[in-house]
Amino acid sequence: MKYPFSHYLMTIAMSSAVLAGLTACGDDESGSGTSTGPETVIETPQLPAVTELSPIVPTPLNVAVNGDGTIMMITGGATIDLLDTTTIPTGTEIAFTNAELSLAKVTETGAITGTPLQVSYSPLPGAVPNVNWGERSASIVDNNKSDCGTFRLYATYMATYDAADPNKYVSRDSLDFVRDATFCEEIPETPVQTPEQIAAASVELSSVVATVGTKDGTGLSLATGTAVASSTADIIFTADELTGAITMHTQNGVSLTAYSNDRDKNYDDDWTINLLPNPPAHMSDFRFRKANLTTMVKLESYKFYVAIASNYNEQTGDGFYAFTLQDKPEYPDANGNYTLTLLMFKK
Repeated sequence: MKYPFSHYLMTIAMSSAVLAGLTACGDDESGSGTSTGPETVIETPQLPAVTELSPIVPTPLNVAVNGDGTIMMITGGATIDLLDTTTIPTGTEIAFTNAELSLAKVTETGAITGTPLQVSYSPLPGAVPNVNWGERSASIVDNNKSDCGTFRLYATYMATYDAADPNKYVSRDSLDFVRDATFCEEIPETPVQTPEQIAAASVELSSVVATVGTKDGTGLSLATGTAVASSTADIIFTADELTGAITMHTQNGVSLTAYSNDRDKNYDDDWTINLLPNPPAHMSDFRFRKANLTTMVKLESYKFYVAIASNYNEQTGDGFYAFTLQDKPEYPDANGNYTLTLLMFKK
């Protein structure tokens, strides 16, 4: 559907976008990832007031933290309910004129304070029918272990049909997310290997590619590395209908956790689908913490995961599996199913 925005409305939106760009991108002293100096005052974000009525409909925000916690990618956005005749006069053109992201920290008592972490994103290019933070490259980047804890991300959206009032409608959405305290800790030196770790270095693993679905009645059999009926599968996968986020659910006594290779100073074994161990892989290539094993885990494309079956033997490698997401379509098929391609290592 085309949106024939008037030249006047487009001009107002472009002016708003330029102003937003100055706010979003900042100068060299306040850019994303810059450490806060001793003279810098960290302030709680000042948010514009929202309007009582608004045709703006936010789509859920999401923050995905990468393996070492340095990059937090932001998705979500907003659309306009064009059928809202209560707020949109008949025959008028309406579009987003501005959109802003702000970040605050939530203390243990629930108070809102400032944070040295900063949000980076590109401003709207002009009058637009919707806002997509993924398309705006929205992220929080921090290589300096600046701040950890619970944060609140605010997304404020402005829209109008009146060129004289570019912020006629203002709506806001928010999301609380956690950056684990371990991402702000000094990484300890690699400890002396245990007998189990020494044994794991001798267990060779072979790779296999498996294809499963999120809504086609299939799941993953770890022993065979193939798709089987979800009723007998060791791991089944589901997708959020709004965001497409994938969740793994275990069965048959299987437990899961993300690998822990990314928690030490050795970056050469932080495996991803684009960085794999030299063949043959070994069980010791995929470290994990037993205390983190659970039955339900979010599947993220940049991580490896370790699955432990009920017959797991840390000396022989029986019941040990490591896998990552090799491919996922951007959109589901007509039945709402995502076809997932997994790369798995097993004895």
